[in-house]
Amino acid sequence: MTKPKIILVGGGGHCKVVTSILQEIDSFDIYGISDLKSKLNNKILGVKINTTDEQLRDVFMKGVANAFITIGKIDNSATRHKLYNKVKNIGFKIPIIMSKHAMISQNVQIGDGTVIMPGAIINTGVKIGSNCIINSGVIIDHDCTIENDVHIAPGVTVSGDTFIGSNSFIGTGSNIIHGIIIGENVIVGAGSVVIKNISNNSKAYGIPAKQVK
Repeated sequence: MTKPKIILVGGGGHCKVVTSILQEIDSFDIYGISDLKSKLNNKILGVKINTTDEQLRDVFMKGVANAFITIGKIDNSATRHKLYNKVKNIGFKIPIIMSKHAMISQNVQIGDGTVIMPGAIINTGVKIGSNCIINSGVIIDHDCTIENDVHIAPGVTVSGDTFIGSNSFIGTGSNIIHGIIIGENVIVGAGSVVIKNISNNSKAYGIPAKQVK
């Protein structure tokens, strides 16, 4: 059976990890990678950067039905969100990509364009929005809600009944205790321990984490 074709949008380190997952699950035929004109013909795990973002509509018209955003979020949040909307408006389907080495309960809800990386554990009742990055070794316990465009970096532990608002970034190795509410557009610094709610448009870091506007 012919596998559906997919174009990857963004050719950095995050793309390398997503490409490795796609090669592992073998559900798509990777058409190529879209990036800057200066990067054309470079390869990532054997996949060529063969188009630019301005040519994505042409790629869609050639019959490539699927696209996936493969730039990371930190320092690229607005770009990642903009590209997601661009490929969606062109008409691409945006799949969910999950590593075979992640553990995901059956009744977890996951939105389009989200990637679940190796070693992640996602427990029952969790809801994850679209265009999220759930990185390697992340643990999300029961009944958490993760809104759209959230990036959870490697090794984070999110305890049960936690809420993380859209467009937030949770830094590597952070721990969030049970029932915490983290607002929209929040950055939690690496290694932080979050024991109090964090309001919208804030940064928080430390042990325990302290909020800074």
